[in-house]
Amino acid sequence: MEMDTETREENCRTWWTQENNNIITTWKDTETYTDAHIRKQRRQQCHSDLSHLLQKIQGLPPDLLTLPLELTVLYNMVIIHSNIPGGGFLTEHSAKAQDALNRVMEALGQGKLSDTAGTGLWERILAVDLSSEMTSALNRLAGLQCALWLSNGQLHESVGLFSLLSRNPELHNCSHKEDDLLLLIKAWTLSPEEPEGVLTVQTTSHVKDVLYNAASLLKGVFAMNASDFPRAVVFLQEAASSLCSSRVLAEIYTCLGCSFYKMAKPQVSLQYWKLALRRDFRCLSALYHSSVLYRDLGETESELEALALLHTALENPIAADSSRKTTYPFRTELIASAPILSSFIHTPSSCEVKYLMARHCLQHKSIEQAVGHYLELMSTLQDGSQRQGFCTSPAPLPRISVLYLEAAAALLENLRFQDAITVCSELLESLGHLTTGVISIDVLRSDHEKAESMREQLNCVLWASAAHLLQGEAQGMLGEHRESIADFTRCINLLMKVQCGNSGLVDITDYKLCGILKSAAFLGRSHQFQQMGEEVKALMNARLSLQVAPASPDVTLCLLNALWKLGRKKEAASQWRNFQSKQANLYQQWEVIRGDLPLYLSLTRKKRQSMDPSLIKELEDFVQNENMT
Repeated sequence: MEMDTETREENCRTWWTQENNNIITTWKDTETYTDAHIRKQRRQQCHSDLSHLLQKIQGLPPDLLTLPLELTVLYNMVIIHSNIPGGGFLTEHSAKAQDALNRVMEALGQGKLSDTAGTGLWERILAVDLSSEMTSALNRLAGLQCALWLSNGQLHESVGLFSLLSRNPELHNCSHKEDDLLLLIKAWTLSPEEPEGVLTVQTTSHVKDVLYNAASLLKGVFAMNASDFPRAVVFLQEAASSLCSSRVLAEIYTCLGCSFYKMAKPQVSLQYWKLALRRDFRCLSALYHSSVLYRDLGETESELEALALLHTALENPIAADSSRKTTYPFRTELIASAPILSSFIHTPSSCEVKYLMARHCLQHKSIEQAVGHYLELMSTLQDGSQRQGFCTSPAPLPRISVLYLEAAAALLENLRFQDAITVCSELLESLGHLTTGVISIDVLRSDHEKAESMREQLNCVLWASAAHLLQGEAQGMLGEHRESIADFTRCINLLMKVQCGNSGLVDITDYKLCGILKSAAFLGRSHQFQQMGEEVKALMNARLSLQVAPASPDVTLCLLNALWKLGRKKEAASQWRNFQSKQANLYQQWEVIRGDLPLYLSLTRKKRQSMDPSLIKELEDFVQNENMT
């Protein structure tokens, strides 16, 4: 005798329920394995098994008796899939949830809505009086739906759904804004969860707690992005007081520290960043933010110490404990993912931190340490062993050419002249083919592509000119005067190729840099000619340098030297009186100009050419005698 339809459906439901329960039991057993590879394989198998089970159930027309099981299987499958490494909540999960709601509508005898976006389907479904089992399954799916929306930053849709789920008539009937989201989640009343025949990976009450934590964190981050930091603090403190893992709590503390930093409360910021590191010692963003704060406070030793600790941690990462179980498969981490928090919890790479250390030491005259850091960094970059992250770095490396120039400047400061020459030669070899021909920067504003190409070529010329300048400085210090003059001349010749128009396409800093480089090269040639006793050529180059950069005090001093040695004492005396009357103003102007220069050039230009004290005495005596007569 054939089995009637109702009995067959009941048997199918029983078989499917048992299959679901076996898979969930396997999942929970899997989380006790210490081997991460085995856990990953088991998770993938559980997801695959649940997918096949869901296909079986959805192979039949939707029925109100089997829909609670179907929705629960979908809920289990999505959460398990999100826990597979490289998973997380995906677009396909939202599509599956939408399909499930359409099947509920079909089982209720209602047609599909033409517009299924947002809460339209939910409003129709929740208006129907359903069984407690169906309501429980829908609550689970609703929590999952809100998690999917929150992970995409769709707070408005979440507010709409929670207002429908609320059993408080006052909350249900009023028009809600995103500010009401936390209130609505709190008001989401769940029926007491009794042991059910269908096992789930996570209880709905836990889902509610996680959604509240994630929503608080997201609203705090959105407020930070809107620069409303007092409001951000309120939401973040609420998130810190709700259910989350140590990792998430550390990230919340990091965001709180950033908010108080923007509110000019540095000591409070440091306290929160210390709390973050205590909660999770892998929260390196807190350490990076601390280094930035120490820099702003002028505490250079503390800044360097923080950077050194950060670099060590990045070079020798502490792996997560593979024996730790994923206690909560439904977690805030799945909703408030890294891209959303990236601007606040992302850290530079180890190479970028090494560069910050090198630049820090160079700026604060720890030259030997700076040289060591630059050479290590250059070696690492040449090996190509640096890793690129998926988020924008808060402290990206400069262009490689700039890094080489700073390294050469550090070597010059460390009196390692031959090494500086070698670094500059390597840079010039890479730029040679990019600095040929005349560079006209007077192009039409509308020609964006041509303007970008022009900017890049101009950058190459500036870098190559600076390399020749630094190489000339090093050659001069080695006593190779002819070679030094040749390098200074190459610097000048490169800069002569740049033809500036009035199109406004070139940054004013680049325009000034051309002049400063040219002035420095003429001055360098003047010094070398003086060393060789060719005072006429030294004077000519000093005048050319002063013409390009009249605010440069060391150029004036070089000019005075040349005039006096040539016996042009009256002219030298006149220049000396003029220099003394404007000396303070000249130095002030020059400091402003030097502040806009790149580090590799500001170091060399900071050195002022000192005059022989005996020469100054002769000049002053000559001026005094001239005044008396």
